[in-house]
Amino acid sequence: MLVEHGSGVSLADIARRAGVPKGALTHHFPHRLELEKALVHRSNEQLWADVHALVDLSENRPGKLLRAYVRALTAPDSRAAEIFSPSSLLTVLGERPGMEELVDEDAARWREALSADGFDPAQALVVRLASEGLAMNMGTPYATEQERELAHARLLELAEPR
Repeated sequence: MLVEHGSGVSLADIARRAGVPKGALTHHFPHRLELEKALVHRSNEQLWADVHALVDLSENRPGKLLRAYVRALTAPDSRAAEIFSPSSLLTVLGERPGMEELVDEDAARWREALSADGFDPAQALVVRLASEGLAMNMGTPYATEQERELAHARLLELAEPR
């Protein structure tokens, strides 16, 4: 609902959509910021899990996690790509006061994991940011399905060691 209606949506509406009484929602999340942090944390954890589920353990070469990141974000109908859409939860809430620490920790975790992947750091950064940019544009007129396929294939090529 936050993605659909913005951060101004009422707790009563959120509780109704979740099928729980508002009192139960406010019992678990006494302050709206706590609920919003829990949602952002869940979104971060979902991306982490989605990417790690696509790690191909048979790829015994540097860049294994980076290639999984590309696959997760740029595959057709990517659930992970939704996190980077302009209307995503992170976009709606990520810049709000109180979210900095959560977002900073997630960014640091990705930096650490990708730097431990054994791949050239500059190349990994370019591939990561290009994947995120493509994910942001999927489903818009700025990235057709054919363009997504081309970029997906090229990003996977760029994520191979030279």
